[in-house]
Amino acid sequence: MRFKSDEELLGKLSEELDHLDMLYADVTLPSLPELEQLIAGEAVRRRKRRRKELLLFILVALVLVTIVISILSTAPVLYWSLQAVFILSALGSLGAARIRHGREES
Repeated sequence: MRFKSDEELLGKLSEELDHLDMLYADVTLPSLPELEQLIAGEAVRRRKRRRKELLLFILVALVLVTIVISILSTAPVLYWSLQAVFILSALGSLGAARIRHGREES
């Protein structure tokens, strides 16, 4: 949509803003105490959520560390074999990405 002049554009914009004002004319703003209560409640909710996420992270980390330590203590050959497989697969995927990237450039 192209406008011939700035006045035409300004008129259309003003018209659309008036229409927007009419759509939201009946919205009432909350009072200051209601806003403060809403903000305080949201802060408490976020604090609880962060605490829950932190506890979940610590629990998962402890489980993973326990699994790794138990595998290392009971079957060190299996542990080192898995480490080698992961490293080799990472290096292989890196090499494949470089080859693919080299082919795309030429």
